[in-house]
Amino acid sequence: MLMVSLITLMAGCVTYTVPTLDLEGGDSFEVSADFCSGWSDKLDDVIEHYDARDFGVTQVQDYPYLRVNRFLAAFSDLVYEDQTLFDDWISAMIDLDQESRQIEINNLSEAGFVILGGDRPTIQAINDRCSAFIKNSYLQKSFDNLEHLRARTFVPDDYSSAKRAFGLYPLLKIPFVQGIEDWHEEARDTFERYRKNNIQAISEGRYVPAGEKRLKPNELAQLVNQRDALGRLTLRPDLMSELFVTYAPTFTVEDSGDYDRIGAVSFSSSGKAEVNINEPTVYTQLAHTRFEGKTLPQLVYFVWFSERPKESIGDLLGGNLDGIMWRVTLDHDGIPLLFDSIHPCGCYHMFFPTDRLDSIDAPSKYTEWAFSPKRLDKITNGVAVNVKVQTKTHYIADVAMDASRQVAREYSLRDYDELRSIETSQGRRNLFGVNGIVSGSERGERFLLWPSGIESPGAMRQWGRHATAFVGRRHFDDADLLDKYYLRR
Repeated sequence: MLMVSLITLMAGCVTYTVPTLDLEGGDSFEVSADFCSGWSDKLDDVIEHYDARDFGVTQVQDYPYLRVNRFLAAFSDLVYEDQTLFDDWISAMIDLDQESRQIEINNLSEAGFVILGGDRPTIQAINDRCSAFIKNSYLQKSFDNLEHLRARTFVPDDYSSAKRAFGLYPLLKIPFVQGIEDWHEEARDTFERYRKNNIQAISEGRYVPAGEKRLKPNELAQLVNQRDALGRLTLRPDLMSELFVTYAPTFTVEDSGDYDRIGAVSFSSSGKAEVNINEPTVYTQLAHTRFEGKTLPQLVYFVWFSERPKESIGDLLGGNLDGIMWRVTLDHDGIPLLFDSIHPCGCYHMFFPTDRLDSIDAPSKYTEWAFSPKRLDKITNGVAVNVKVQTKTHYIADVAMDASRQVAREYSLRDYDELRSIETSQGRRNLFGVNGIVSGSERGERFLLWPSGIESPGAMRQWGRHATAFVGRRHFDDADLLDKYYLRR
């Protein structure tokens, strides 16, 4: 009792209370709208107090069991007259909330459970029961105030208008544009040099997925037809794994040190994010986007490096943790329509369209548009895309179809959500910490680029929090990205 009292006192001056529960084995209690609303408020308070919040998706204001991402927000104008679409839309937002809640409960400290009055399984059971109750209540009756809900199903962008105003952004757009154009020119030159093999020889590490069984076109077409009313894939886990293996890229990384070797992410005993290069790992996430009024699936692959080493004391771009995010947008037949990539900071967005797309011209010089240093017109079935990566900077230097059978290390494919709850000696912890940004991955460039309105430019951040433009506003998961930049041939 003394230890419990001490933990409660150390939690701060605020006294947290929860409804009195009659639990038998964690699952025998009455639920109601009032109970579940009150419970969600209490759980929110404790999660906030102990910094266990998961920031990947957005809580819907006034609807405690709903969370939304940019893809689901794109449907808010489409759910009026289609009951099936509405049902799947509501269910998807409840599922997002439940997924995030499970992450938050897993990452909550023992002191938090003392305040809540139950252990982890009990708290999870309460949340699961309430989530199911709220879902049933929404789906079994007509929604009374759809306009109120629609007005709240949006994801705020990751740009601060106040920072832009204070930093004289309208004036700084001009040097920002010049810096972007300089990078585009440098990247085009790099791709040309690597295409001609006009580069200095350096040892390379080559990584390929374990179990290279790739699905055939007819198998792909069958898989991508398994969808819900929102157009999202509804595949069994084993079939989803086969789909990810089919389009898993080869990563060929110039190797001049441990910082150029991919691995699994964990935390050191001191709490620093680190990468175990003895476990080559690529993390995967299924996403979806909209194009021509239809939903398309996206396969996202995440590679992590321990650092981008600093070239000098004044290097503003170097720092702890670095990586590459490679995305494959599939067409309705399961064949790639577009490839694109960023670093986990949201930087260096590159597009690699296939022969199914034509580019739309930028409306203005002062709009950061889709940058495409190369097309991947010829997609060969059963052949992986080889992503060539430069040493230290981890800039992509070339992409090409590559059927070669060179010696390579195999990497394992693991779920990206593992990064949201990593086991440590002090309990479980979210890699992306407070506000969806990896603590300790900050870059010196943030002191120069803050007028862009982006929080901590250069730092590694969570899926759903990747602002990718310094001029204008753009996010890696914007649902209208393809419609904005491309037309179908």
